[in-house]
Amino acid sequence: MSKEFKKEVEKEISSICSRIAFRKKQYYFIKSINDNVLATIHFGMAVHMAKGHIFVNVTVGVSHKDVEELFAKLTERSNPLIQATIGSQIGYLMPEDSFKEWDFVENADNAHVLEDLLKHIQIYGLPYFEKMKDFDNLLEAMEKRVTGVLNPARDRYLPILYYLKGDKQRGLKAIDEAMERQRKPVSEAKMEELRRLAGPDGQIIIGSGIGKVTPEYLRFVENYKLL
Repeated sequence: MSKEFKKEVEKEISSICSRIAFRKKQYYFIKSINDNVLATIHFGMAVHMAKGHIFVNVTVGVSHKDVEELFAKLTERSNPLIQATIGSQIGYLMPEDSFKEWDFVENADNAHVLEDLLKHIQIYGLPYFEKMKDFDNLLEAMEKRVTGVLNPARDRYLPILYYLKGDKQRGLKAIDEAMERQRKPVSEAKMEELRRLAGPDGQIIIGSGIGKVTPEYLRFVENYKLL
C-alpha cells in the first residue's frame, strides 16, 4: 500500500472516531466508559495483493483498569501499554458471524465505505461496550470458549477474574486446566482450521495445544499463588 493512501485512510478513520468521541492513544482509539473501563477500537489494514486497495477490519473491546493492573503485576509487565481485556472482530458480532472488512480504493470517493464502517461500529460495537463494561458479563464471556480458538491471554485473564470475584481457588483450578490443555499438541489439520478461523489478519490468536507450558506462564502461576 502506498504511504500516502494509507495516511489518507488513517485520517478518515480518525475523523469518524472523533465523531463518536474516541481518541487515538497508542494502538487503539479509546473512550472512557467509567472510572474503571475504557472502550477500545483497533483498526487493522491489509492489501491482499490487490493494488490500490486497503482492506480495513475493526476489533472492538473493553479494557478494565483493575483487571489490567493485576495482569501487569502477575505477568511482570513494566511498560504501561493499553490493552483490551476482551474484544471481538466486529464481524463476529453481526448476524453473519464471520470476519468482515471494508475495501477502501485509492483515488476514489470512499465516503460511503467510511459511513458504512461507522454505522457498523455504532450498531454492533456500542452495545458490545455496554455489555462488556459489566464485570459479570466479562467473566461469563471469558468462561465461554469458541471451539478450538482463544486468545492466549485468556489463560491468564480467567484466573485473575476469579480472584477479583473473590474465588482464588476457582482461579487455581482454571490454571490447572489451562496447563493440562497447553501440554496437548494440536494436529496439523486442527492447526489449519485455527488459521482459517483466525481470519486474514490473525486477530484471533492460536493459544492452546503448543505441547508445553511456557516459562512465562509458569512465572504467572507462581505469582498468582502468592496473592
